[in-house]
Amino acid sequence: MRPFEGIDVLDLTQSIAGPLATQFLGTLGANVVKVEPPGGDAFRGLLDGAMFASVNLGGKRSVCLDLTTDEGRAAAHELAATADVVVQSFRPGTVEKFGLDYDSVTESNPEVVYCSLTGFGEDGPCREWPAYDPVVQAMSGLMSTIGYPDRPPVRIGASVIDYGTGTTAAMLVAAALHERERTGRGEFIDVNLFEVAVSWMGYWIAHYTGTGEVPQPSGQGFAGLAPNEVFDAARGEPFYLSVVNNRLFGRLCTAIGREDLVTDERFVENADRWENREALRDELRAEFETYDRDELTALLAEAGVPTGPLQTVDELVEDDEHVAARGMLTDTRNLRTDAPVKTANAPFKTASGRPDLGDRPPRRGEHTREVLAELGYSAEQIDRMLEAGGAAA
Repeated sequence: MRPFEGIDVLDLTQSIAGPLATQFLGTLGANVVKVEPPGGDAFRGLLDGAMFASVNLGGKRSVCLDLTTDEGRAAAHELAATADVVVQSFRPGTVEKFGLDYDSVTESNPEVVYCSLTGFGEDGPCREWPAYDPVVQAMSGLMSTIGYPDRPPVRIGASVIDYGTGTTAAMLVAAALHERERTGRGEFIDVNLFEVAVSWMGYWIAHYTGTGEVPQPSGQGFAGLAPNEVFDAARGEPFYLSVVNNRLFGRLCTAIGREDLVTDERFVENADRWENREALRDELRAEFETYDRDELTALLAEAGVPTGPLQTVDELVEDDEHVAARGMLTDTRNLRTDAPVKTANAPFKTASGRPDLGDRPPRRGEHTREVLAELGYSAEQIDRMLEAGGAAA
């Protein structure tokens, strides 16, 4: 499925959220030209290059342009003038300095789909604040719900807000392209990390505004629900068990031969199980420790109880049979370490299979000559621009 073949995307993004959005578009057929400063995307070196290697696939082409120079801006303007989609992730007010804001681009390209992907949006008192994923986890209230009641809050150990925002941006661009087919009109999209994170807090916001109760961290589990946490099987092998209603509790008890727990007055309803969670935990621990983890999780899953092993990254990559069977990892290359690595594949399949992300991200400025030549620049002009900006060819 390559619905975006023939769609030209100008990628003016760095970090994770913007590059992920354009990677999705490229994976689905779009021609993505990634404009980088002469020194390259600032995230090329983070985590020894692993971050860049994971969100700049999909056949992107890298062009190095110095937007502080007249020639660099002129080339970027030409790319914007012919693009179907422009995605930018500068802080508000920055693209105006380069003449690459929505109003400027639409003067020559009125049908463009323009996506501004920022930390806090195009307006509001925080619009100019810099933002990275953990800052937004903190400000959105998300971090306040994570961890244990007697310890400081903790951040989620992956850039989940970046990934969520990038996915949201790609969906919105796809919707705008579809709308343009119907109406002939372009679109401006304002999407940002903070609003995505706040939207993820929707049910906690509803709970607070309905009850006045402020959500508190509940460790491994979920406040008000038990058993809903990490348990250990034999040899201390951890797994997660999520029981959220009486039906699932009955399935759990039947599967492990403890039907007596269903009628135990301490555990009859969710509220009872939560109030007596320590006693319930002790009952279950004694049973679970008699099972091998793989045996137990398979038994419970077959009984319809949500459960799964608590895996480390090495277990996920090396041992998870479902990951292997579904082809959920793909081979790529970490350009910073010049080493073959694996990363997550496109997280979906279609009737024709899983789309190809390509075998590596682009080298810094790898396609500068190629793309500028397509715009009609002479070899002499390109040489002069590369020399002035110190960019890769």
